Amino acid sequence: MEPVFDNKEIFFVFIKLVNPYLLTTETVAICVLSYIFKIRVNNNNKKEVIIEYGQNENLTQVEFNCEKKKEFYIGRKQDADIEISKSEVSREQAMIYYENENWYIKDGGKEKASGSGTWLFLDKKYEINNDIIFMVGPSTIKLEYILPGENEKKEENKEGIKEEAKTEKKNENIDDKKQDDKTQDIKENEIKNEK
Repeated sequence: MEPVFDNKEIFFVFIKLVNPYLLTTETVAICVLSYIFKIRVNNNNKKEVIIEYGQNENLTQVEFNCEKKKEFYIGRKQDADIEISKSEVSREQAMIYYENENWYIKDGGKEKASGSGTWLFLDKKYEINNDIIFMVGPSTIKLEYILPGENEKKEENKEGIKEEAKTEKKNENIDDKKQDDKTQDIKENEIKNEK
């Protein structure tokens, strides 16, 4: 995918990882805040994944082998396999793991997603899923499918909700009026009793 040009600035397109992403021998670029990770499965040893990461041209390279362990973490926690000591980075920002003879990367750890997200650089066609979030430069865009007829259902539902709200408001007004009438009756009785 080509970068987007706007007023002499170059913006690249990223997609937020929501589901685990299958890693292959082709290099993919992942963005975690200002850190770039180039990740690929080793051509010569499929049980090994190679990662180059850093914030500039001087990248550090590490290799993870599934024969030693199956899960590797990127994050702020001290025992992370790749530790990033920045407060904006989650303790478990991303997880790279080996399962069913395949390597995957996912946002966050086993239990929950990261706070800032893990972003995949789009340099080729990508299958669009519902509720997908893109990042182009400083802007994020959420894409939702609307199937034929679904928009009308949403509008009908909105109208139904509005009618329910109107009915509830009318009932509240009636209840308020009844309460005001009771209060007025009590005041009138108190005045009569004082005389």
